[in-house]
Amino acid sequence: MPAEAAALLGPLQSLLAWFQKNRMHKDEQKDAALEAINKALFASMKYAEEQRLLSQPIREREFELAELWANAAAKVRHASEELAMRLQDKSVYWSQPVKWSREEVLLKRIDFEAIQHEIKQLLKEA
Repeated sequence: MPAEAAALLGPLQSLLAWFQKNRMHKDEQKDAALEAINKALFASMKYAEEQRLLSQPIREREFELAELWANAAAKVRHASEELAMRLQDKSVYWSQPVKWSREEVLLKRIDFEAIQHEIKQLLKEA
């Protein structure tokens, strides 16, 4: 009987190791996505605050924000395809010279509050 148990235990241990490795990889992907979203969000909030004081948009900064949001979209696709599409919309929002209306931003759920809510949801998921 011990030989049979050892024969069963080997593949089971290998399977368990695979699950642990896969889980660790998923956690790393999720952490990278959260970091990218937060970086894009904070940079955008900072720029929006600065814009309240300025009269002209700074296109170079807006393109930088578009890149940050595109990077976040690419990284979050492993956790949520729907959120990735919304973050890509946020990238397009910053890359276009004509700004979208507040209604469009709210409809697409790419406003700061909606994105903060998504961050909280990702943090809750284990």
